[in-house]
Amino acid sequence: MLATADRDDPLAVLRGERRWAVVHGDGPEVLRTLPDASVDAVITDPPYAREFTPLYEQIAAELPRVLKRGGSFLAIVPHHSLPEVLAGVGQHLKYRWTLCMWQEQGNHPRMAMGIEVVWKPIVWWVNGAWPVGRGFIRDGFTNAPPEKAHHKWEQSLSWAHYCLRFVPNGGVVVDPLMGSGTIGVACVEHGFRFIGIEREHGPMLTARRRLSARRAGR
Repeated sequence: MLATADRDDPLAVLRGERRWAVVHGDGPEVLRTLPDASVDAVITDPPYAREFTPLYEQIAAELPRVLKRGGSFLAIVPHHSLPEVLAGVGQHLKYRWTLCMWQEQGNHPRMAMGIEVVWKPIVWWVNGAWPVGRGFIRDGFTNAPPEKAHHKWEQSLSWAHYCLRFVPNGGVVVDPLMGSGTIGVACVEHGFRFIGIEREHGPMLTARRRLSARRAGR
């Protein structure tokens, strides 16, 4: 169930009464409660273990209704899950492009197959057709090493800032697997409205603290 506190009411964000809301709950389940065509983009970074691969399609199944026409779904996808994720999400949304998150700095995992992984795919899908006239967006960027100060799987703000280039100014962004709220922090910084959903209580509280602090200018 959604919390009754106003700050946890995603509908208040959609009405323009609040800039952000943090919801303690299951991502796909909360997405089902949002009105039709109410969201400009869903941006998320699911856990990479194979057991979590079905989350991509579970989220995508809600998006043809929830996303506005031309709205985007952007998600980091581990290389090993790309075939399954592309097939599953492709049943619901139109594949647009695979973007490169280059990670030259920091530690690089080395696979048994003889590959040292230096980049992560961010896959971009669209609900219908991407609107014309939005100019050009480079299909990759160099990611700063994440600090991991708030969550063991935390991404850097440079990832969040890059993904917001795919969202119209002032648009509504949802992260259904919010973690410690990095996407939300970037949204607050750049004037986007944000709805974050997290089922784990600890990271949810961390995200709320980070967003409150950023709003207060700290």
